Amino acid sequence: MVSPKALIKKLFGNESSQALDEEQTNDSRVGQLKREFAEHPTKGLNPHKLYQILESAEQGDLKAQSELFDDMEEKDPQIGADLGKRRQLSAEREWQIVPPDGADAREKKAAEQAAEVFSGIEVEDLILDLGTGIGHGWANLELAWGRDGAMRFIEQPTLRPHSWFRLHPEDQNCITLRDMSATGAELWPLGWIQHRHRAKAGYVARMGLHRMLAWPYLFQNYALGDLAQLLEIYGMPARIGKYPKNATEKEKATLLRAVVSLGQNAAGIIPDGMSLDFLEAASGRADVYKAMMDWCERAKAKAILGGTLTSGTGEGTNTNALGNVHERGQMSLIRSDARQYAGSIGKHILWPMAALNFGIEKPSRAPRFYLDTGETEDLERLSKSLPTIVDMGAKIPMWWFHEKSGIPKAAEGEEVLMPKAAPKPVGALRLAQPQGQRIAALRLGDSEEPDAPDLQLERLQREGDTAIEPWVEQIQALVEEVESLEELRDRLVELAPELGVEDFAEVMTEALAAAHLAGRYDIVEGV
Repeated sequence: MVSPKALIKKLFGNESSQALDEEQTNDSRVGQLKREFAEHPTKGLNPHKLYQILESAEQGDLKAQSELFDDMEEKDPQIGADLGKRRQLSAEREWQIVPPDGADAREKKAAEQAAEVFSGIEVEDLILDLGTGIGHGWANLELAWGRDGAMRFIEQPTLRPHSWFRLHPEDQNCITLRDMSATGAELWPLGWIQHRHRAKAGYVARMGLHRMLAWPYLFQNYALGDLAQLLEIYGMPARIGKYPKNATEKEKATLLRAVVSLGQNAAGIIPDGMSLDFLEAASGRADVYKAMMDWCERAKAKAILGGTLTSGTGEGTNTNALGNVHERGQMSLIRSDARQYAGSIGKHILWPMAALNFGIEKPSRAPRFYLDTGETEDLERLSKSLPTIVDMGAKIPMWWFHEKSGIPKAAEGEEVLMPKAAPKPVGALRLAQPQGQRIAALRLGDSEEPDAPDLQLERLQREGDTAIEPWVEQIQALVEEVESLEELRDRLVELAPELGVEDFAEVMTEALAAAHLAGRYDIVEGV
């Protein structure tokens, strides 16, 4: 039997045990990261500066690019809203943790323990934090470990700023913590959820969706600035102040202040002998700037959500059918996001807990995390179409029905809803075969020998048919006389009082009396 320490060292390396006792960011070598402030590279952003930031990230320096991406999401409502929507659509899904296929008792216990741990943390916050990897291409959440006796469990993971990390100079896919060294500190095993989100293909520095959004963000800012300048220049009438030839510099400055004040406050004073003229505002076209801003908005919506009609940036002529197409494209992105979150959670949380607590060495035998992304069918439509399909001979598995309807499958021993008992027709009534002699309670004639239950039922049905036979004859004759359904309806109403019910009522009375006596006999005999 391998000892727990030896197993940890074998599976996760030498520094893994240190991560179980403390967080790596508490180490003195990287402690300065918690005292850093963002430099906000969007200040004075231009094409040359943006190109330098993106190029530096490809060379390993991720700090400026990460801070740029944070600023973009904070300052641009379109980017912030669409990315927030995409993350929230995954975070609001129901989650579950299940053992692997063909699990043994140990693997089932590992899944139960993991589900208990996750019920004690904010899973929605965890998914939202992992969702920051959509824009950046990756997200690192630091793990804090707790202990309950011999059992190890994780506490709420903490998202660390993307600017704290850099790329290893010899491996563009290896992320390290920035410290005083040229390569950075390697992340401790068991200490991090190292999530890689492939919103687009490429190395770590280039797989973030924000690299695609950076240029529309910049172009839109230029267009917005130009539009604001246009409104300032052409949206107000020009003011011209006139002063006499012998005016002093002080009088000229007074007139200038009055002209400016009139532009801002629509009020001012000027010395006597001076004048102010207002010229009609020049006409300027804002269409070109609005066209550029609309293009940038649509480009960002398509990059984030896969379409424009789910973010409110579509054209006015869009149809509902086209909107449904865009929504289906959006849901395919959400399902991909959910699978990537589940993969990182399984690799960096569920497998380590299963290995530490239950000695499960293979990641494939660790518990599995799922976000429910299944789309349920309309229950009314499903209830109408499914019986017809089944009657045609289709063999539909029960799990498919539960998946499509969204109705969970009841666990063993769990209370379930039962169908309401349908009333049975008189001709189909059958009394159960009694135990022992209860025939004496069912005597309906003068016969000294009791009838068997089936004989009684045959007698009742025969007498009932005899009682309603006159009805059938009268109605059949009426059908032959009338010429339309409307006339038959009216004639049936007139015929109803003439149909004799005495014989049929007598038969029903006998049947109810027999059923009543049989029930009492069952109670007495304890059947």
